[in-house]
Amino acid sequence: MTINNVEIKHLQVFVAVAETQNFSHAAQACGLSQSTVSLIIQRLEADLGVRLIDRTTRKVMLSRMGEEFLPGAQRIIADFTRQISDMRAWQEIERGQVNIACVPSVAIRLVPKTINAFRAKYPKISIKIFEEPRGRCMDMARKGDVDLAIANEPPDLSDLDAVPLLTDRFALVMRRDHRFAEREAVSWAEARDAGLVMMAATTGIRLELEHGLPAGMLQNKVSYEAVNPSTLLSMVREGIGLAPLPSLAWPEPSDPVLTFRPLRNPVVTRELHLAWRKDSSPTPAVEAFKSQLEKEASDYVIT
Repeated sequence: MTINNVEIKHLQVFVAVAETQNFSHAAQACGLSQSTVSLIIQRLEADLGVRLIDRTTRKVMLSRMGEEFLPGAQRIIADFTRQISDMRAWQEIERGQVNIACVPSVAIRLVPKTINAFRAKYPKISIKIFEEPRGRCMDMARKGDVDLAIANEPPDLSDLDAVPLLTDRFALVMRRDHRFAEREAVSWAEARDAGLVMMAATTGIRLELEHGLPAGMLQNKVSYEAVNPSTLLSMVREGIGLAPLPSLAWPEPSDPVLTFRPLRNPVVTRELHLAWRKDSSPTPAVEAFKSQLEKEASDYVIT
């Protein structure tokens, strides 16, 4: 028995003959000549060392070995066809899933905006978002738990592929009835003395502020802390304090209660990066989402 010479097309021809019980009909189904079908069956029988088809002048019938061989051949063809269909769907981005880890401020506006534009093109692709601290985001990308990670740059990106995604700056979020709302801008010293609510010391946003401000400027000046920008916005809305936040976390200009003013002396910015596992081969769905994300980030305007 020489199974190395058996090809999928040989099995397809055999199944066609078995199911139609007619060489002419099998030839039409396979898009081959009748003589080619006969030759393929002969070669298959020779390679397997058994007779699969009993031929008479009136009809074509499976031999006993042919009847035993048919279910296995059908399963192989069905599995092969399904695999080809899955690969084509994969290539054409007919379906799939994209897993993203991002810092919470990115999940407020940029990621939802990207998903909204993305689903118009690829409605069958599902998106799963993990809101995590920056270090956790990058660890998830390293381990392959997510396809993409979005965070301000960690100390080490050597084991990841990464590209700059967006630079946003800090402003002071306040109620519209606060006295600072009448100003064009606010200094950090003024904001500090007016009472701040801030991101917790372990968050990426807080780390960016600590690096961008003079040492000790905020020491003992923070009334309340939170780990999610949405929580800070709620606290400001209730009049608990003022929140320095990067632009992705600012309230919408149409917000009836909240507004924001640029923070100066100094101006503090944050660099966001898009990262993925260096040794991975992104699926077309991931590549498509990555492109959409980069487009939305490049179109983003800091007001």
